[in-house]
Amino acid sequence: MRLGMFLTTLIGLAGASHISSAATSSSTDATWAAYGQLENGQLSCAGATIPMPEWAWPTTGQVEIKGNTLTFATASRAPNSSFTVDLKGLQPDGSGRIVAKDNKNRTFYLTLDPGSGPRPFYLTYSYNACRRVYTPTT
Repeated sequence: MRLGMFLTTLIGLAGASHISSAATSSSTDATWAAYGQLENGQLSCAGATIPMPEWAWPTTGQVEIKGNTLTFATASRAPNSSFTVDLKGLQPDGSGRIVAKDNKNRTFYLTLDPGSGPRPFYLTYSYNACRRVYTPTT
């Protein structure tokens, strides 16, 4: 009888431990270094010869996905180089287009391909046709 209770308790604890670790870890959380530049290595876009600094200058930074939030942080002094977006609107496969506002209340769009963890994503503003691609670096 005691052996049966001991085994039942042991199995219960093992199961509870497994459930606890599953509840506290998220497979979608990730951090990686990324490089952002105008798509296809362009120096200007949408017929403009001199895009705004946040578009013309390549930038390196850190991407962090934590829960439903993606943050790109960079030490670049170019305006609007760092941003945070809410990922709740993504499809179950990790793809989608997110609508967000920058610190000047201008609309921009972040597009992610399917997947989880490190992968390229794209940023476009509503006021121009420039598209930046942020690519994971190794």
